[in-house]
This record gives sequence, C-alpha cells and structure tokens, in this order.
Amino acid sequence: MNRISLWALLLICTTLSTPAMAQSNLELRHQYVMKNLKLNKELTGKFSPVCKNYLEELKIAKSEYSKLKDKYKDAEKNGTLTNGQAEQLLNAKFEADAKELAVRKKYYEEFKKVLPLKKVYYAFDLANDKKSKVKGEKN
Repeated sequence: MNRISLWALLLICTTLSTPAMAQSNLELRHQYVMKNLKLNKELTGKFSPVCKNYLEELKIAKSEYSKLKDKYKDAEKNGTLTNGQAEQLLNAKFEADAKELAVRKKYYEEFKKVLPLKKVYYAFDLANDKKSKVKGEKN
C-alpha cells in the first residue's frame, strides 16, 4: 500500500511541476535579461514588467510550433519524418516566425518608451540568447 501511495504522490508531483518548470524557465530568462542589462533602479522598475510580458508573448508565439516539434521529435531523431510531417513543421515554423516578428515589432515600440535605443538592442539580444547561456551552462 505504501508503494502505491508513493507512486501516486510522485505522479502528482511530476504532473504539477511541468507548468511550474515552464514558468521557471521564463522567469530564469527574465532574470538573465534584467541582470545583464545593468539598469538603474528606476529603469529596472519600469522595464521589468514590459520585459516579462514580452517574454510571455514570445513564448505563446512559438508554442504551436514547439508542440508540433515535440510531437514529431522521435521521427526527426530516427530519420523517419514523412514529407507530410515535414511540411506541417515547415508551415508551423513559418507561422511562428511571423508571429514572433510581430511580437518583436510590438515590443520594440514598448521598449523604446522605457529604455535608450542601445539598451533596447541589448534587451532583444539577451532575450534571444541560447537556453544554455541563460542557465549559466558552459558551451
């Protein structure tokens, strides 16, 4: 009976931690951008919520492509991706790229209201860094 309870608890924890992990990755990226922009307190207070909104919208723009990529990751890894699957992936990627560009253009205008242009450039650059760099891993 104790083993069943332990497995049930483990399953519940695993299920609940998935959204939390996604949120923590977003938060980790937000902290990375804010830390590396080196803003004063006033600008940090103004820019932080805008940056967080940008990262959230960017993630949403990429989400459909990410889901499809996950769906076909085994086929991609094994080299068994069909032409139909490849076409789905390409179309989803093109759509995600268009959505991402729209988000970036929108937030370019928002960032300019808060930051000097040089910092706007760096904010976009930092937000686009690889996951390994954001997490502090060595390449």
